[in-house]
Amino acid sequence: MSTKAERTTAYIIETVAPIFNKYGYVGTSMSHLTDATGLTKGALYGNFENKEALALSAFEYNSKKLLAAIDEALDSDGNSLQKLFKLTDLYRHYNEFTYELGGCPVLNVGVDTQVNNHLLAAAVRETVKTIEGKIALVIENGVKNNEISIPVTPLQFAKQLYTMIQGAVAMATITRDKKYLLNTITYLDHLISKEIKK
Repeated sequence: MSTKAERTTAYIIETVAPIFNKYGYVGTSMSHLTDATGLTKGALYGNFENKEALALSAFEYNSKKLLAAIDEALDSDGNSLQKLFKLTDLYRHYNEFTYELGGCPVLNVGVDTQVNNHLLAAAVRETVKTIEGKIALVIENGVKNNEISIPVTPLQFAKQLYTMIQGAVAMATITRDKKYLLNTITYLDHLISKEIKK
């Protein structure tokens, strides 16, 4: 059973994660955090060394949720093509999935922290590498099982696939037009079923 301190820490992270993701590291004020949690500044920093430590924990919380959803898609039953379709289906409904997170953590935190928080920026890069690695493993298994044929290495293909998905997420977010994402996912489904399927 967790202690009261552990429950408080977990409550803080869960409560402030969407706030940091929505407003950014610099844009998130102490009043945002105290209003959302109902705790004082002293109580917040009694659990975290500083704002950076709290922001990093918030990103890790959102990142774990995203990675768990990607794992659920890529570790599902079926062959490699079916797993890739589960991934594209996740991103087809990505705005619904990320609503409670305050948006896409990779996009929001990745862009926000490039010049103002190198530790957070590095954490986002690690998350991107992890996602690309998970996709590459599915593609590699598909090549081994004679389900997929690609002209490049599985990791190169995974990077390109994820670049297209994340680029579409960015455009849909910037323009507030979901069609950027939906059209890209439709194209990727076509690519999977017609171009790389053996």
